[in-house]
Amino acid sequence: MPSSEQGRHSRAALILAPVLLILLTVFASEIVLRVYFNLFPPVNYFLLPADKAGLHIFTPSEEGGFYAVKPDYRQSFINHEFKLDVRTNNIGLREDRDYHGEAIDIGFIGDSFTFGWGVEAGERYSDIVANAFEDELVLSYSYPNGHAPAYYLSYLQHHPEMMPKVLVLGLFAFNDLAGDTADAEIQSNPESGIIQKVGSRAYKIDTNGFIVNKDEMPPRLFSAAWFIRNTAIGRTYNVAKHKLKASPDPVEKPDEIKPLDLGEWDETALTALGHIRKIDELAKQHRSTLVIFYIPFASDISDYPTCQYSASSCENIRESNALGTSLANWANESGIHFIDPVSDFRSREEAGEKLYYFYDGHWTTKGHEAAGIQIVQYLRANQLIHTNK
Repeated sequence: MPSSEQGRHSRAALILAPVLLILLTVFASEIVLRVYFNLFPPVNYFLLPADKAGLHIFTPSEEGGFYAVKPDYRQSFINHEFKLDVRTNNIGLREDRDYHGEAIDIGFIGDSFTFGWGVEAGERYSDIVANAFEDELVLSYSYPNGHAPAYYLSYLQHHPEMMPKVLVLGLFAFNDLAGDTADAEIQSNPESGIIQKVGSRAYKIDTNGFIVNKDEMPPRLFSAAWFIRNTAIGRTYNVAKHKLKASPDPVEKPDEIKPLDLGEWDETALTALGHIRKIDELAKQHRSTLVIFYIPFASDISDYPTCQYSASSCENIRESNALGTSLANWANESGIHFIDPVSDFRSREEAGEKLYYFYDGHWTTKGHEAAGIQIVQYLRANQLIHTNK
């Protein structure tokens, strides 16, 4: 081989070797990061791939809510505080048994708490109730993200076969009486008053089954944005960049408490309460009984970091339980069964039980157990379940 050609090959090898080394290093780093984040999920879920850190069980809906849930679907869902195997049955419920039109004895409606965000199917408070009433059919038709009383009403209007003997509404007022109701776009039949569709002002379902902002566009393939979203190295870089840009000073939380947390109803809350009244009317038409289970915010029970106010304001909210009291009074005036678990929950927390995830703010298995016990005791004390099987 001529010396000039040998020289060219040598120079090419000198250039290619470091390039290959860089590529191998990047590839190895990507694998190591992916394995590490899967084994030890980080606090910052932006470091995790979307298909692990977010639910992609959803599909667009033409009636009822702005989304439905994929039937016979399964996904892993991880968080630094929990790991879940989310499964849906033949009609998209998070139940391990299929449903074929059987009469339902106890049904649960609600949002992420009732769905069981943070716990496995079998550990939810609806499952605690099911275990206590073994001869009854107990189902939960609850979903996270964006569901509010208008949707619960629409679902039951369109699916009368799902109206149980006892209907338990897990009411998380922080969402149900505020943000989720404010976001809802309601289309009703002007003659019958039946809700035909509950849309979302802010959200939509993308092609992968995620709930995303309506103005969010997927990044172009192999663009910088695609790299940041779809690789562990890119996500790590993005999180590090934002941490460097973030102010080192802690964010000051306000002292002024919103009217809802003081037990005062604004227009949004009154709209949601109006929908709950209609749910109660619909239940009575089917000779069913509505029971509201009030789901308090984590910081209303103990000193959790999820409180949106200053420490002193959070303490004032805990001492007063103004929202729970106002809801109890409203339910009593409306003739609706109401369970306020605040006193029991606080006693359990003081005894060392952790009912909520510290950062996530949803119930742990202990929280679900405590809620389930409260409901079982209430149903038995008020003789709302009569077993005829």
